Amino acid sequence: MDLTLRNYRRIAAAALTRRVPVYAHFGITHRCNLTCKMCGIWRYGNEKEELSLAEIEEVAERMSRLGVVQVAIGGGEPFAVTHLEEAARAFTRRGLNLRILTNGVDLDLRRVDRCIEYGVRAFSISLDSLHPDRFDYICEREGAWEAAVRTITHIGHALHGVRGALPTINCVVSNLNLEELPDLARFARDVGFAISFLPVELLPDPKAGVRNWEARFIRYRPEMGLNTNQSAADVRRRIDRAYDAILQMKKDGWPILNSTPYLEASRTYLQTGRFPAEGCDAGRLYFSIAPNGQFTICHRTEQQHLHFLDPDFERYFHSEEYERKRLLEAGTCEGCMRACWIDTSAMFRTLRGFFETTRLTLQPRRKPIGVDEALARARHDGGPLPEARAG
Repeated sequence: MDLTLRNYRRIAAAALTRRVPVYAHFGITHRCNLTCKMCGIWRYGNEKEELSLAEIEEVAERMSRLGVVQVAIGGGEPFAVTHLEEAARAFTRRGLNLRILTNGVDLDLRRVDRCIEYGVRAFSISLDSLHPDRFDYICEREGAWEAAVRTITHIGHALHGVRGALPTINCVVSNLNLEELPDLARFARDVGFAISFLPVELLPDPKAGVRNWEARFIRYRPEMGLNTNQSAADVRRRIDRAYDAILQMKKDGWPILNSTPYLEASRTYLQTGRFPAEGCDAGRLYFSIAPNGQFTICHRTEQQHLHFLDPDFERYFHSEEYERKRLLEAGTCEGCMRACWIDTSAMFRTLRGFFETTRLTLQPRRKPIGVDEALARARHDGGPLPEARAG
C-alpha cells in the first residue's frame, strides 16, 4: 500500500478514534459474467442504474474529503463496466489507494494493464480451489479456473517489484475446499500474491431470500456448508486442522492477509455459526456505496440514508441524526464475517491486527512463477462433486 503522509495521518486518527472512514467499498456494478453458487448479486445487475463516469469522479472527490484511504471497487464484476479504467483513475489521481475485486474470467488483460498504468496497485481475484473441476463447479462456468489462473499470473508479473503493490487471492472457505487452505496459501506465495480466507455464508433455507435483505448477496447452497453428514466432532476437527495450519503459516511469515483475530473468529463461526461478539464499526471506519450511488453503512443494511451524491450528504454524515441511525443499524445487526468489515475492525481494535497487516504490506514478494508452471499446479484427484441444490 503506497501511502502518502496525509493518509498516514488519517489512519492514525482512525486508530485513535475509530471515527475516520478509512475504508470504502464501491460496488460499481451488480452485473457479473459468473453465477457463483454462494453469491446472488448477479441477479440484480442493471446497467441503467449505474453511475456515469462524471458521477464517479464526484464520488471519488467526496470520499477524499471524508478521509477515506482505501477504496475497493467490486461488483458483480467490475470489468463489466466499460469505463472501469477511467473510473479507477478518478480515485488514484486523488491519492486514494484502490483495489479492484475481479473474478479474472473472460478478461482482456490489456484493460488490467491500463488500470496499472493509471496507478492501481492492488487486485483481488477469486480462487477457491486448486481443482479446476471443483472451482468451475462453484463458478458454474467451464474453464473458469484456467482463466482465473492466467489473470493471476499476469498480474503477479506486472506488479512484481512495484512499490505498494499487494495483489491478493480471495478464497471462500467451504465444505468443498477446507483441506486445501495450506496449499492455496503456498500457491498464492508462488504466484506473487497474498491470500485472504473468507468463511462461506449461506442462507439457512430455500425461502430465506423472500424475507432476508442479505439474500441479494448470498444463496441457499447447503452442499457448500459444513453441516454435512459427518458428526459435529468430525467437522470441528476438520476446521481445527485447517485453521491451525494457516494460523501457524501466518505466524511463520506466509502472505496471509487476514489478521489473526479474524482467522480465529472465522474458525469459531464455521464451528458454531456465531459471529464475532465485538461491536461493529460500520458507518464509522467503513461504508458501502451501491452501483446507483446509494450510501449504506454496510452491505447488509437497507438503504435509509441520503444518497452519497446528495448536496447535503457530508453535513448529514457528520450529524447527530446520522450517528443515531448508524448506532441503531449496527446495534441491531445479527453480524457477519465479511472481511472488509470485520477484519478492518480487527486491524483498528487490536495492536496485533494492526501490526500484522502493516508487516504484510511491507513484506517483499518472491519472483512469481510463470503461467505454465501455475497451470501445472492443477489437481485432478478431488473425488465426486456434491449434488447441487436449488436456491
